[in-house]
Amino acid sequence: MRDVQNEKPIYPIYISRVGVRNIKRRIILEAPKRRLYFDATLDVYVDLPAERRGVHMSRNIEAFIEAIDAVRLKPLPTMEEILDTICDILLKKHEYASRAEVIAKTTYFYTETFLGIPAEEAADVVIKVAKTREGDVTYVVKVGLSGITVCPCAQETYRSIEKTKHPHAPSHTQRAKLYLSIETKRVFVRIEKLIEAGKAAFSAPTLSLLKRVDEYRLVKHSFENPRFVEDVARAALCNLYRIV
Repeated sequence: MRDVQNEKPIYPIYISRVGVRNIKRRIILEAPKRRLYFDATLDVYVDLPAERRGVHMSRNIEAFIEAIDAVRLKPLPTMEEILDTICDILLKKHEYASRAEVIAKTTYFYTETFLGIPAEEAADVVIKVAKTREGDVTYVVKVGLSGITVCPCAQETYRSIEKTKHPHAPSHTQRAKLYLSIETKRVFVRIEKLIEAGKAAFSAPTLSLLKRVDEYRLVKHSFENPRFVEDVARAALCNLYRIV
């Protein structure tokens, strides 16, 4: 049978990423303390040389299924290792490719202890592994979480006009979204570390459930800690550098 993908293209141009997106699977991790289950959405890519017309797209799905099935029999401790394994299988199945890339998007639930009582909150997580046939491997971990910011400019304007030095002067607040990303050369970085760095950067965290007294404590704390989004970005970077 004629292999159309292996034909010469009309325009011999190299393509850096060809693949499939939004594959939904449950992934099992064998963490140090307990087994973890993640419902993840994955994007799977390989590159395409200029002299080849197309990729065998079904091989991307085969590689993914093969890796996930193997992990179910023998779970790995980190998401990065699973994605690394998928990259290996992709490069094996696509002998013409020089690079493979797998991206996993999921939700990570963490414990927020701001009020002294543990509460479960959620963060968006993206993990990417890119691997070349020569063995160069890059890990990228990205975390997105929400927090409260209180505008220091509006607060200072109120103090100036009202001629008061009250520490809890009125201001306007925002629900901000912070994204922290770190790239390494095959070095594992714990998601909890990025979340810890991000949470501490806001005027205050956001919480899913608040009683009246808890709400008072949260608002009081945020107005005592006014920050621009620029302050949040810089604080998150400094926290990340210190923690990681």
